[in-house]
Amino acid sequence: MPRRSIPDDPSIGDRIRARRELRGWSVRYAASRAGISHTSWSRIERGLQRTDRYMVVDLAAALECSVVDLTGQAYTPADRQLDAARIDAERVWRVMMDTPMARRSAATATLEQVRREAALVRGLYGRCDYAGALRRLVDLVPAMHGLADRRAALSEMVPVYGVAMGSLLNVSYPAHAWLAAERCAEAAGLLDDGVAVGVAAANRARVSAYSGAYGSARAWCDAAAADLAGSAADGALDVLGFLHLARAHHLAGLRERAGAEDHLAEAARIAAHTGETENWDLVWGPRNVALWTMAFQLDTGRPELAMRTAAGVEVAGLPAVRQVYFWLDMSRAAEGTGRDRDAVRMLLAAERIGPQHARSSVAARETARSLLRKGATSPELRGLCERMSLTTGGA
Repeated sequence: MPRRSIPDDPSIGDRIRARRELRGWSVRYAASRAGISHTSWSRIERGLQRTDRYMVVDLAAALECSVVDLTGQAYTPADRQLDAARIDAERVWRVMMDTPMARRSAATATLEQVRREAALVRGLYGRCDYAGALRRLVDLVPAMHGLADRRAALSEMVPVYGVAMGSLLNVSYPAHAWLAAERCAEAAGLLDDGVAVGVAAANRARVSAYSGAYGSARAWCDAAAADLAGSAADGALDVLGFLHLARAHHLAGLRERAGAEDHLAEAARIAAHTGETENWDLVWGPRNVALWTMAFQLDTGRPELAMRTAAGVEVAGLPAVRQVYFWLDMSRAAEGTGRDRDAVRMLLAAERIGPQHARSSVAARETARSLLRKGATSPELRGLCERMSLTTGGA
């Protein structure tokens, strides 16, 4: 079918249609990328359905262009999910402050309800839906603390506070994330479970490393690993292996490359023995070791080697929260080796998998800035920068 001409003064619907036809996409396919029905998309193109400031961002992301390309004028970007996540980050922080470990809350949820909600929250985090996880954590935190079965409550608190930590950190609330990590550590200590203590140590270390405190992060992981050495408890070897990965990251931050490589080698040895596992939501196994190795190679200035490491990793089947890191690291590696168009493509892949993560990621923003400094000006990159609230007029 021939393309229809674009009016002299095109509406948003006209611009959306032109962009879609430029891509060679059907209405149904474009709508599936935006997460709306094809009938809604068609009505928008024909001017029969209005778009709000949130929907126009989703449409631009689906069409891989900037909002300005669709509106024809300067536009303040908005992200409904990230806006919600930031509001609920504050709510989660307040509810954690109002729910001390030493006192039982007045919430009346049953253990079955708490376990069901905890599983849902962990699933939302695994899909990079931090807004969804934080929204439900507001009620889940007091519900856990209201359980009569204290040990069962503590068993739920360790992974749930871990999810709270990760969600808060991934939307750039490190101070709030620290409180969640501390609550995770308190619960693990009261549970008196060495494996849980190891998980909590990794969580505390993650927030510390995010803030640049690599020495203390390493110390927590060293202590937890020493306690787990030789343990036959279920999941102990997985957590021990993960602590090796964490310490490799910390030592890289401390510029101790040889020590980091030793920890990566030990992690690989353990992963070869355990295979792929799902204990404690660590996604432990050879693939995760490869992903951390790739990140280490990038952080030590070897993007070509990182690309070669990545070539042997099959990420299909991994949770979105792991895949998004892979694609962000791939974009860093591609940009570092001069493959700028590939870098943009990989940033967009990360955004499709985990939009909340990619749009609030420091690594993604820095890669995009570097591409802008080198003169990259594609509509895809401009649109992504807009969704990350980065200006494209200069780097």
